[in-house]
Amino acid sequence: MEDAPPRRSLWRRLLRGFVATLALALVALALRTAYAFRDRNPGYAVRVSVSAENSRAEPRPLRAGFARERINPDLGDPARPVWLAGFSQNRAATAIHDDLWAVACVVDDGHTRVGFVALDAIGLFHDDVIAIRQRLAPALGLAYAVVAATHNHSTPDLMGLWGPHPLSSGVDPAYRERVIATAARTLASAVAALAPAQVAFHEITVPPAGLVADTRRPEVYDADVRVMHFTAPAGGATLGTLVTWGNHPETPWSGNTEVTADFCGVLRDVLERGASGPAGSLAGLGGIHCFINGAVGGLMTTHPSTTVRDPLTGTDHRRPSHDKSAAVGRQLAARVLPRLREPAASTTHAPIAIEARTLELPVDNVNFLLAPVLGIMDRGHSRWRHVRSEAAVLRLGEASIACVPGEIYPEIVNGGVERAPGGDFDVEPVEVPPVRAFLPGRVKFVLGLANDEIGYIIPRSEWDREPPYLYGSPKPPYGEVNSMGPETAPRLHAALRELSAALR
Repeated sequence: MEDAPPRRSLWRRLLRGFVATLALALVALALRTAYAFRDRNPGYAVRVSVSAENSRAEPRPLRAGFARERINPDLGDPARPVWLAGFSQNRAATAIHDDLWAVACVVDDGHTRVGFVALDAIGLFHDDVIAIRQRLAPALGLAYAVVAATHNHSTPDLMGLWGPHPLSSGVDPAYRERVIATAARTLASAVAALAPAQVAFHEITVPPAGLVADTRRPEVYDADVRVMHFTAPAGGATLGTLVTWGNHPETPWSGNTEVTADFCGVLRDVLERGASGPAGSLAGLGGIHCFINGAVGGLMTTHPSTTVRDPLTGTDHRRPSHDKSAAVGRQLAARVLPRLREPAASTTHAPIAIEARTLELPVDNVNFLLAPVLGIMDRGHSRWRHVRSEAAVLRLGEASIACVPGEIYPEIVNGGVERAPGGDFDVEPVEVPPVRAFLPGRVKFVLGLANDEIGYIIPRSEWDREPPYLYGSPKPPYGEVNSMGPETAPRLHAALRELSAALR
């Protein structure tokens, strides 16, 4: 009986110690959460509204400028591996197969100047886009700058999700800084390269068979290629192009460990320098060519089951490889180059109008909420469970350009959203009419991963995380795991519709 008081005292001390430790842990977790979700750019907001009325009333000559700069990672330090993004963790780069680039295009109608820079990268968060814009000197005169990623799956991780293991970021801060600095510098170089120009807009039909597969129902593509072709008014020499097409650049697939620009780089090279093989040849145009991806959600990809024929060698490629990437790029170039050599209606006067707005989007994805706390993703929140993003619609003469901050499903863009059986929300399609139905102009560009990468943008009526699964599938579809939530698509669609109406 004499031992009882000391035992009670020991248990009290242990309990107090446990409570104190738990309290400290909770305080540390709260501080870490507050730090992880802090707003990196408090007060930042975009509200650009530029009318083309002055340009129409007082026409001035069009000018365009192009520039590019390499953004290859440094593979020389074994102690600092470069983690490749897009498939799984622990995929370290072993070599550079071909160069990665930042490619910029700047267009000036004499009243308004806009810039586009496309990066061979998996994606950039909006905070990184803001960092690039903050380095653009006011003297550059850019009314609006669009920063886009090609969504290449054989490039260094710039988002944090593909490090050595699931609990470690794959981002090298030094490389991220170099990409940001290079993007800003390339835009400045494109401004310095501004020269008199005329522009022709092209919409080129490209059947998806033998190029791209849709791995999620409904089967809808963004398969056509759209091109802005800028040439010199005197002599017609090509200054450059802005090209868009919807497909994941992941052709070498998950077993590849070499850095490559994939089909995007091949397309740019062939448009510039041409290429030849035993089955044919393609003459290049010269100039500098900027590729920006289109509607890639749903999921658009040159799947390992897709056989691609190289038009210059006559070889069929099914297994993932760099040769298959080359075949995709050459197939696209073989469709683009003949069209750009045909007589086309070009204009030296293309009035520019811009409507761009900051968006606040809710985050419903638990993984996206845990990742910042664990130090995997470095993205700020404008407020609890909401991120700052952006949408824009631009007009350039008879063309319009919708800037989408992620991987939008093609049915939202081109039509075909379904009230999918088995979906979590038994509702009629929300994202109607399709985006291209309300965009103004003759040729309607949709630029994906523009000014942000918020993941997959899935129609609400096709959203599915809970059984029964879509179309009677025994397992859940892929997509929701990399989406912010079911409200993303309706809000973004509404924003693009509002911006288009304001632009009109």
